[in-house]
Formats: sequence, structure tokens, C-alpha cells
Amino acid sequence: MSLSAVVDVRTPSAGLLEWNSRGWVKAEVRYHGFAGLSPVIGRGLIKSPEFTCVGCQWCLLVLLSVHPTSDDGMVGVFLHNMSAKDIKIVYGFCVKDSDGKEVNHRLLRPHTFSRKGTPGNKDIGGVVKVAKRSTMIDSLVDGTLIIEVRMKLAKPTETPPTAFVPENPFCNIIQQMFMDEETADVVFEVGERQTNSNGGENAKTSPATFYAHQLILQKGSSTLAELCGSVGEETTQVSITDVKPDIFHHLLCYLYGGKVADDDLKANGKELIDAADKYGIGNLKLEAEACFVNSTTITTSNMMEHLLYADAKNCALMKESVMDFIVKHKVEVLEKVSLKDIPGGMFADILAAMARGEKENESEQSSGNDQLSTMRISDLRRKVHEKGLDIDGSRETLIATLEENS
Repeated sequence: MSLSAVVDVRTPSAGLLEWNSRGWVKAEVRYHGFAGLSPVIGRGLIKSPEFTCVGCQWCLLVLLSVHPTSDDGMVGVFLHNMSAKDIKIVYGFCVKDSDGKEVNHRLLRPHTFSRKGTPGNKDIGGVVKVAKRSTMIDSLVDGTLIIEVRMKLAKPTETPPTAFVPENPFCNIIQQMFMDEETADVVFEVGERQTNSNGGENAKTSPATFYAHQLILQKGSSTLAELCGSVGEETTQVSITDVKPDIFHHLLCYLYGGKVADDDLKANGKELIDAADKYGIGNLKLEAEACFVNSTTITTSNMMEHLLYADAKNCALMKESVMDFIVKHKVEVLEKVSLKDIPGGMFADILAAMARGEKENESEQSSGNDQLSTMRISDLRRKVHEKGLDIDGSRETLIATLEENS
């Protein structure tokens, strides 16, 4: 007989309304001859055949536990996801007697069943203790235990709208102070001194004007700050004649938290290294050096030029790049390049490059302080940086710093 109508007398309970709300799917699992059933898997577990609900395959597991001091025990019911996908449902179990009366029912909270075979039994959910075994036996219908499994897809968890909170504006505030004439207390007049072929000065061109703040300079470039002298009430004027205005613009903008575009780094690599090295802006120097190394092809024709420049400006990464080239192309270098001008102090760098090449060919891994001598410059700089120390230095300086602060 099918159900044709539901008539509620008085107000139904919230639980009943939940059970009868839209979306519920029911599956009836019948354990025939329940009183005489013996476990077929696990310890006291009886597994049902698979059935389909809400688009997934399931099986029901009934746990029969025996009380140590009596013939009675408890019955537990578990739902097992047999599908190859995760699913979140609201579900429960109901046991009915021969009159169709609910002897016991449990509605469980929403649960995510992992796909079949997920470690940690995350593909199983249920109730350890539903009812006494004697109660279940009293509810058998002609020897059959009828368990109604009820489930529906859980509503997606409503994520509260993310509140909009703007980022800390301090960095933007500092960047907006760049070239702010109204608040500046330093004025840089930047322009190259023009000289003729006889060493005399030509007519001077109008210098470019840059506005700055001594407090920013003191924190970013002590060299520029020293040129400004002590802080006073009046604006300080400083003349810069050894740097092009466009290069100085990049330097000053960097001190205020700005970025130098990749195209500008590539186009003005050595000029930026020179200026950053002269005025003590270490991070910009390293950034320009890294860009120069990545965008420059070392050859036998230019290796000496780059090597001598790297040595003069203490550019350890650039020097390492040339050393790697020498080791890799040693025969060609010996045949085509005069090595008489190589500074004597580079012998250790050559040995380090050779040892590093041998280790890389043998796929050996460097580890420990005893390997600092062959470690790449970027790795040495990273280790020094992690200790909060200055990373602008030669290989020997970086290794010494690490050893002193180990």
C-alpha cells in the first residue's frame, strides 16, 4: 500500500519536519534471519549488498557486539561509501517493526564521506550504538530486521562574505613621498659634468632636480645621507655629477620602495651596478647584477671584460658565472684567451667552480659547513640573509660571515 496523503494533527516536531523535508531519499535494507546471523567481515560486522542513493553506491554495515556478562549486546549501524568520489550528506537510520512503527531512529549531522579506500576510515560514518540487540530482535518482521536508510545531499556550507580590508597603506605613503617638493628637505641637482677632448669643461647643461627626505636617505643609503650633512631647518642642496639623471631617478625611486622595470635593468645593468655600489644601495646592486647575469651570454671574447668588472665591483654572482664558463670551456679558453691579467685572488674561485662542477656531475649534494667552499653564491647569500646579515660581498666574505655566525 502506497502513501497517498499526510495529515498532521497539531504541530509536527522539528525533527519530523526535517525528515520529511524535500530532498530525502530512502533505501530499505533487510537482514533476513537476523537472530541467527553470524558476522561475514571484520569483527562482528555484517555487510549488506551495495545499493544506490543520491548518485553514489553504498553498503550498510551492522555491528553486533556481545555483552561480556549477558547474552544481550548492542547493535551499531554504519554507512559505507563505495563510490570513487567524495560526497557530503545528511543521513540517518530507522528501524521499524511489523506494524510499521519506528522502534528506533537516529538523524545524524551532515557528514562528508570520502571516496572508497580513503585511509583512516573516512569513507565510513554511523552510530556505534543504536539499540540493544534484544530490542532489535523484538522488532523483527517475520525474522527480518528492516533498517531504513535516509539521506539527502547536504546544503553547501554558506561562506560568509569576505570583508574588504585594504592593505596597509604605509608602503604607498612612502612611495608617494618620492619627488614630493612640498615635504622634501633635500634637493639633488643631478647632471654629468661635460668635458672636452683637452680635459677642459664644456658649457654645463641644466641639471635635473630631485626632491628627497633625509630620514629616508639615512635608512636606505648612508652615503647619500652623509652628502646632505646634518638635518637642519633649511632645505639642503646637493650636487651629483657622476651619475646620469635617469640612473639617479631609478636609485632614488628604489629607496622609496619603487621597482626598477626589467627592461631598465637590462638596458642599464652596469650603470645601475656602478651607482648602487657607489652609494651603498646593496639590494639594487644585487638585483641589477642578477638581471645582468641572466641576460648576458659569456663568450671567450667578453669573459675577461666581465671578470675584471666583477672583481672591481665585488660582484660575486657575475664572477661565478664567468668561472663556470671557464671551467666548462677550459680548452677553448686556454687557446683563445690571455689569462695573464686575471687577478691572483681568483684562484680560489676557479677551484670552487671546478669542485662544484665535479660534484654536480656526480650528483652529489652539498651539506654542512664543510661544503661552504663549493656552495653557489645564491645559496651562500640566502644563508647569510636568513641570519639578517649583509649579503653584498665576495665568496670569501660570505663564507667568513657564515662561519663567524654559525
